[in-house]
Amino acid sequence: MAKDPGFGVRLTRLLNHRQTDVAWLASASGISESELRSVADGAPPSAAQLGNLAAALGFHTADLLVIAGLPVPEPLQPCEPAAGHELADLIHVAMALPAEQRTHIHQTVQQLPQLPRIRPADPPRADYRQDGGIGGMLVTMLCANRNLHSLSAATETLTRLTRGRMYLAASSLARIAAGLRSPLKPTWLHGFAIALGIPAADLAVITGIDLSEPPPPEDPLAAEMAQLLWNCRRLTASQIQHLHAEAKATLVAVPDHASSNDWNRVYRQHGTWWGAPRR
Repeated sequence: MAKDPGFGVRLTRLLNHRQTDVAWLASASGISESELRSVADGAPPSAAQLGNLAAALGFHTADLLVIAGLPVPEPLQPCEPAAGHELADLIHVAMALPAEQRTHIHQTVQQLPQLPRIRPADPPRADYRQDGGIGGMLVTMLCANRNLHSLSAATETLTRLTRGRMYLAASSLARIAAGLRSPLKPTWLHGFAIALGIPAADLAVITGIDLSEPPPPEDPLAAEMAQLLWNCRRLTASQIQHLHAEAKATLVAVPDHASSNDWNRVYRQHGTWWGAPRR
């Protein structure tokens, strides 16, 4: 595993990539320029500083904490990590629905009540590492910061959001988390960027991965689903299960010999495809 360059180096790379500097960041974040220069020079940032930096840089605070190698406090953790497979299934159905039905899902997510936090029965997974490794950082942001939790749910989601360009087995994602798949392919970095809702170029300078391959075409639907993935972190598994059932109930039988240009197919049951018309 490559040596961790430290948060200060990563922050400096990001500012250079964005063609800005510490003076701008101090103004945007409300942190003194002297404090930021100290962080850029290697001083460990505080959780409070990272919260202000996240708002200024356009990151989720939980993600920036992981990038800095700090634990994510309970109030910023997903409500119920065990919701992973229900969430992956919801994303699968939602991607097939017309825009107005997807809008209804987004609105429902925002309107659902915040239920008391449910602690997972098992301890944090060993795959979620704070050892400075690039793979551990990416997998932690995807699995632990969003309520996917399960590596198999995460790989399903990556495959769907990248339209099949990033197909990994759960065991391969575990090897990435452990730093055993090196170097990471640019295609994989693009996949993580899509699912995390972080610009690939920003993620490249943070991780030090060379984006030598051309980026995939922009996919507004994938970006929308990445936002849904993030917003669902406040929900319990039961809430997501009901939301998935409601979305699935809107699917209809796809006519025989229907064109893929006109219909999205979601699942096949007793010889019949169920899906939604493209509109």
